[in-house]
Formats: sequence, structure tokens, C-alpha cells
Amino acid sequence: MDVSAISTKEDRKIVLLSGGTGTPKLILGLREFILDESFTIIGNTGDDDEFYGLLVSPDIDTLLYLFTGTLDLKKFWGLENESYVAMSQLTTMKEETWFRLGDKDLGLHLLRNKLLLRGWKVTAIVSEICNRLGIKAEIMPMSNEPVRTVLFDSLGSKYSFQEYTVKTKETPIIAKVEYEGAEKANITPEMKKTIANSSTIIIGPSNPITSIGPMLAIKELKDALIQTRATIIAVSPFEGETAFSGPAAKLMVTVHHKPNAYGVAKLYKDFLDIIIISEKDKKLIPKIAKLGIRAICANISLKTQQERKNFAEKILSIITDNENKI
Repeated sequence: MDVSAISTKEDRKIVLLSGGTGTPKLILGLREFILDESFTIIGNTGDDDEFYGLLVSPDIDTLLYLFTGTLDLKKFWGLENESYVAMSQLTTMKEETWFRLGDKDLGLHLLRNKLLLRGWKVTAIVSEICNRLGIKAEIMPMSNEPVRTVLFDSLGSKYSFQEYTVKTKETPIIAKVEYEGAEKANITPEMKKTIANSSTIIIGPSNPITSIGPMLAIKELKDALIQTRATIIAVSPFEGETAFSGPAAKLMVTVHHKPNAYGVAKLYKDFLDIIIISEKDKKLIPKIAKLGIRAICANISLKTQQERKNFAEKILSIITDNENKI
């Protein structure tokens, strides 16, 4: 199929595992060709944290804002044209404000808190917010149970993901990463069915340790990926040993994996079929093949919308070619 010849968006079902900023950039490219209602996105909640008495779910909220067209595309988090009057008032009252919530963003967190206090599960809350905002894509938090990514430095000091990335600006040298609550977490029957019935699942170019790692720490979710008949395709977040964004490289080293496309393939080897890697990493193809995984080179930069669109065409062509071979 020549996706460049598509004049209208396809009703092609797309399932993605998403966290951070990498996968949302891929989604923006895919939306050029795919109807919003054809997306099912399993979102990371390992970054969730409580601020000012409110549960904040950054990776889920990025998806909500992306599909409403209100996401700040310069930062790839938060809302565009945001103000921070409430934060200024908190600062005046001597409150810590290293994690800044915009005024419009607070509206979402207040609604989430209201529904949580009424006993709603987080998956139901996200579904309700999608309905209220007119979002046609299906966004699934990875679990109703809390799973939190926590990081420990060499002295044993503990950091939440937000403390590590925002408050300390990634300055501590991390010695260990854990996913608190993962051993007690489950996935919903709807998610299990989605994974089982999918033909293709895409693991986006998100941080393998802090975005995808919390999902894989949930045994039911990882088992579902292992057991599905779907072709599972990952997009490397690395070019050489440099991550496109965030602390992925140094955290891969922390968990004793190579900070490159091979390290990502090895991390996902229990269920991965195909990994798309940078054209500059062609030399890794034979090594990745020894893991039983097919590596395909492409321009995986997603900095501009044209690059996102071009890569979306590439990945859709790979999916189509793979479907034709089955």
C-alpha cells in the first residue's frame, strides 16, 4: 500500500504503548493518516504524583491535551498559552512550587480529584474526561492500581520521578530504579482483550526505563504482550548512545543495559518482533538479529511535524508489508 496516496484518513486500528514526549510526537505524525477513533493508547502512570493535594498524571494528560489540540508543542507537556497565577499565589504563601501547574491545567486535576473522592477508578476517570472533551481516541491508563517509578542514588536517597527530573534536574547519580506497587497491580479486562485481539502493537520511542518500564513491571501486562499474536514493533529512542530526550541513556546504564537500540531490543526481547532504529545505527542490525528481532533502519527523528509525518508513513508501510507476509 502506498500511504502517500491516501486522500482520506484510514480506519486502521492502532495500539500504542506511550509515555513521556517521544510517543506523543509519533502519534502526531500518525494522526495525519489515521482517524482518532482508531487509536487505542495504553498510557504510563508511573510518573504520577501528588501535588497540592491533587493527583497529577503527566503522561496521560499529555495525551488528553494532544487529542484536544491544546498541547504545548514546544515543551510537549502542559497546555499552550498557559498562565501561572495560582502558582504565584502559592509562592507568596511560602509554598514549594518547584512543580508548576498552570491555571488551566489545574482545572483537569480538580476534576480528577473530585471523581477520585467519589470512588471512581482512574481508567473510568480518563474515559469520562475523554467524553467531556470530545476525544475520540481510546486512552487507557496502564492500571487502576498505583504504580510509581522511584529512583535511588548511591547513598540510598529516594526520589520520585518528578523529584528526579524536575526538582533536581537529573543531577543525582542513580544506582537503582524500582516500580513501587507493580507487584500488586493488574490490567483491566478491556486492556487484556485489546492486546490479545490486536494485529499490531507499537511501543513508541519513549524512555524504556521510566515510561515503558513501569508498564512491563506489571506482570499481567507483560504476559499479555508475550502471549498476543500481534506483531509488536518498537521505535528506538536512541541515535547511537544518545537519547532524543530525557535521562534514558544514563538510566539504561543504571539497569545494566546498553544505552542504544540494541539495549532497547534486549530489554523488550521477550515479546518484540521488529525494532525501527536510526539509519546511523545500521551496524547494530546483525547483533539485534541474534536476539530473534528484525531491525529496520529509518530516519527516526521526530523534531518537526514533517519528520513525524514522514516517519508515520514509514511505520505504516512496515506494518502493511508485514501484514501482507502473514
